[in-house]
Amino acid sequence: MVTPENVMSVASRHALQDMVELEMYLVVQPQRAPWLMLPRRTRKLPGSKKPYSSVVESSAARELLDQGFIEASSSRTFVASKSGYQFYELEMKQ
Repeated sequence: MVTPENVMSVASRHALQDMVELEMYLVVQPQRAPWLMLPRRTRKLPGSKKPYSSVVESSAARELLDQGFIEASSSRTFVASKSGYQFYELEMKQ
């Protein structure tokens, strides 16, 4: 049976969950430095949770990119893709 745990690492699952639930995006960093994760909204929604982390290891970001769960929105920023949202809805949402 395929489960989210078999498909991607814990760090990648947490990053995708934050990107979908908290409407965050990733900013590419040079070399192998962790990628920054920033909110897409300037104001917080009432009752919103905190992200798992404000940075994502470059290996986790590459994993999401390789699986098509994130896509470029500019030359340096990435957002959850349609397939990322679908995977979240079908496999990760509690």
